[in-house]
Amino acid sequence: MMRYDISPETDSIDIKIIEELTKNSKITCKDLSDRVNLSIPRVYERTKKLEERGIIAGYHAEIDLKKLGYGIHAFILVKTDKYVGDMFHTLKEMEYVHDLWVLSGEYHYMLEVYVKDISNLNNLAADLYSRIGRTQTVLVMEH
Repeated sequence: MMRYDISPETDSIDIKIIEELTKNSKITCKDLSDRVNLSIPRVYERTKKLEERGIIAGYHAEIDLKKLGYGIHAFILVKTDKYVGDMFHTLKEMEYVHDLWVLSGEYHYMLEVYVKDISNLNNLAADLYSRIGRTQTVLVMEH
């Protein structure tokens, strides 16, 4: 798990709040106050300030995609001769693409994909290859 350091924007209590919310974004203010040794109103106030400053950008559900039938998790690296910015939204909207990054270096994009089976992955890789050119697929073995 990532460790957060104190910065000009935060103190040790803010860091404890961030760490607890990272572990469980549905934690109650009462439980959070117990864990950081602060009153409920102070925890609420600090959490709101972290949200207002954009340090806490949102709260998200963690979905187990395997339980929804997406048994293969992979990253596809993409190298293109086309202008990098032109492809971003096209790639982001492709079926099975969970997340997308623009990279520096040999490859221009990294797509995080979840597919139901190897056939889906092969079809996606073939589609990318026909549209763009060079790709490299890396399977996630454990996460």
